Amino acid sequence: MAHIITTMNHRPCFDLIIFDMDGTLTVDALNFDELRRRLGIVIREPVLEWIAELPEPQRTTAWETLHKFEYDGALASDLRPGARTALYRLQSRGVRTALLSRNSRRSVEVILQRHELGFDMVCSRDDPPMKPDPESIWRIARQLAVELDRVLMVGDYIFDLQAARAAGVKSALLLEAGAGLPHFAADADYHIRALDDMVELIEYPDRFEYRIEKSA
Repeated sequence: MAHIITTMNHRPCFDLIIFDMDGTLTVDALNFDELRRRLGIVIREPVLEWIAELPEPQRTTAWETLHKFEYDGALASDLRPGARTALYRLQSRGVRTALLSRNSRRSVEVILQRHELGFDMVCSRDDPPMKPDPESIWRIARQLAVELDRVLMVGDYIFDLQAARAAGVKSALLLEAGAGLPHFAADADYHIRALDDMVELIEYPDRFEYRIEKSA
């Protein structure tokens, strides 16, 4: 009992957790190879940046294709195991939560409504600039009145880690259970294997530092 009381009275190491959406809070079920085929992308370049460089009218057509792809994916989305519980437990500890996605506002709102999720702040690509630009992280921290050294960015892809690094905040990389480390793993401050780990991470972040994952 003494340990439980001590833990509950201990201030979390972070006051704000910013989550990525696809592949982090939701299961990454979008087939981006199929999207690239539809768009005619033949090089390994980020989709949004590729579309932005197209001339008209190809650019408008490509955005329409992407919007439908994302919307259909949002309607069929599933939450990652532990997502709802992790958010509830973080928020019950007084930790602010935000969502930062490169998806459209429309698809983000569909997912929030579909899964009844709530955040203190939500940013999509309709709130530019997008990750990996750090401005959205700064904006979220500024509007929620949280110092940058108390902010943690959680995601599954290199853009999440690059945005965090550029913004001067800590980052946690969500890894698939049993999977190896991606080439960008060293860019993260912490590694987690499940969203359930978030509750422990805000109390004892040193247990999830990259060096621990590296030596495993």
